[in-house]
Amino acid sequence: MNIFNLSSFIEIVNENSISKAAAKLHMSQSALSQQLKILENDLNCKLLERSNRGVVTTEEGDIVYRYSEIFLELYKNMEKEIEEVKVPEFKDIKIASSNSMCEYLIPCTLYTYRKKDRNIRFVTKCDYTKNVIEDILKYKADVGFITMAIEDKDLVCTKLNDNDLVLIYSPNNKEVDKAKTLEDIASIGFLIGPEESGIRKAIENIFISNNISFENVNIHMELGSIEAIKTSVIENHGISIVPYVTVKKELYLGTLKTKEIEGISLKCDICMIYQKNYQHEEHINKFIEYMNKFGKDTFC
Repeated sequence: MNIFNLSSFIEIVNENSISKAAAKLHMSQSALSQQLKILENDLNCKLLERSNRGVVTTEEGDIVYRYSEIFLELYKNMEKEIEEVKVPEFKDIKIASSNSMCEYLIPCTLYTYRKKDRNIRFVTKCDYTKNVIEDILKYKADVGFITMAIEDKDLVCTKLNDNDLVLIYSPNNKEVDKAKTLEDIASIGFLIGPEESGIRKAIENIFISNNISFENVNIHMELGSIEAIKTSVIENHGISIVPYVTVKKELYLGTLKTKEIEGISLKCDICMIYQKNYQHEEHINKFIEYMNKFGKDTFC
């Protein structure tokens, strides 16, 4: 049975006239009558009665009309699903993120958004916060995610959430167990990231806001990544402050310990940045709007 004959039959019934339906379908009346005849032969029944007032469906015609609407709707749905599984034309969004966000927070966000819009393809880059900011300013990336709030006349910086930081140390480090104040912590060998790192800037601000000059912090080593810092702390080469999400597994397994310092808040900002006066493409604007509304709920 031809699906288009069912469509033509529906049009005849809706127009109450073969001639009017033929005109609407841009075909001759004789061709449309032939389609109707083929459909009646396929179903082995008469579907319409002709009268001076147009056409009237028979009892069988009423049944065919009702099911024809269902068949056509299913046919449209089938065509839609077929189109959806074809290779889509991807629209790229270039994302630059600070290392800790890129490795531990953003992957879940991008995965969740891709489930919402399968035509989006994210191109991601992990780097230090300073370099992420430069990439946005130089149009090398569309949207950036960093671990500090910034002020720049050319950028929009939106805080999405707080990023919990934790003091980490080896279970074999007895000095930290004895420490009671931030001054005590500052005197213990500290491991820290490079100056380009947003987490380092957050750590500096924690000490400075508590009236401790960063120059007075006993820094043992400057390491290039959080993974390197974690490994060194586990080996008891020093202590550090890192985002909680980066050490959840180690804290659970007991290879690292953490300690709260009374009266000290260990947090930094999670911020989204993008060009202020640049006309982004619509799919990028939609992603920015989504992040403003739901971003904090999608982080890993």
